[in-house]
Amino acid sequence: MIVIKKKLRLIIFFLIFIIISPIVVLYAKGDIFTNGWNILETGGMYVTEAPVGSNIFLNSKSQTSTSFFSRDILIKNLRPGTYHVLVQKDGYNAWSNTLMVKNNLVVAADVFMLPTHVILEEIPKYISQSDGTATTTGAKIKNQDYVDILAVFSTSSPAVSKKIFSTSTIDFKDNLGTKISPIMDGKIGLWQDGSAIFAKWFGDDDQAPTYFCNGSDCSETITVYHSLAPIRKINFLPDYNSVVLVASGDEIFAIQIENNPDKVPQLIYKGTNPTFQMIGGDVYIKDNTYIAHVQL
Repeated sequence: MIVIKKKLRLIIFFLIFIIISPIVVLYAKGDIFTNGWNILETGGMYVTEAPVGSNIFLNSKSQTSTSFFSRDILIKNLRPGTYHVLVQKDGYNAWSNTLMVKNNLVVAADVFMLPTHVILEEIPKYISQSDGTATTTGAKIKNQDYVDILAVFSTSSPAVSKKIFSTSTIDFKDNLGTKISPIMDGKIGLWQDGSAIFAKWFGDDDQAPTYFCNGSDCSETITVYHSLAPIRKINFLPDYNSVVLVASGDEIFAIQIENNPDKVPQLIYKGTNPTFQMIGGDVYIKDNTYIAHVQL
């Protein structure tokens, strides 16, 4: 009798294992069961580069928040469909996008958020003759840093013994089919034509950022931004080859390259016809006689 009970238990455990194993495997894959017990394959979303302490929402529902140890967040088991993702943090520009989640795929949400008040370190025109600090009265001498940086703004060629430009302009218009020679950062080209800014991938399709691709074709030219005010200068934001720095009208702002219907310019400086230069990988702005180092 005892032997029969043991065999019966083994058979029951074996049947339970046979029933549960496929469910566990499906769950591990990210698949879920609908109310009718149909299997629904799911996808995910990978939220990257959000500032520490950001709150992430999908379709207005709070999901999670980033931390020092987890700035990049993987949201799993999402039903296929369209999701509106919103990332917020106090003191920063909000970021949002509308993304499509597909079966067994993870879509990237590449976040870019600047502080709402970007810190600017003014480069004084004069410094104190005695201790080298900035001054407006008393004995003063010209600040050599100011003089050197002003020289960079005054010419397109290197004027001081520093690495002036973080990117280069290459004459690609003949063999790459662009109307204007693009500014290059790696294989990404950026150029301005009138009031519009364009970007294009010039590398192999299998290495292209997804926002340049329409299916398997990654040769598409992206219209990054149309400006209502005259554009004076564009370049890549240092350390962000997916973000454009723009001087237009009375503003200097940054904007992502990718086709995002929700993207808006993120203001860095507002003044009177300001411009900018890259010096040693840093951004400097000039507005009349005012010069400042942008703390990013």
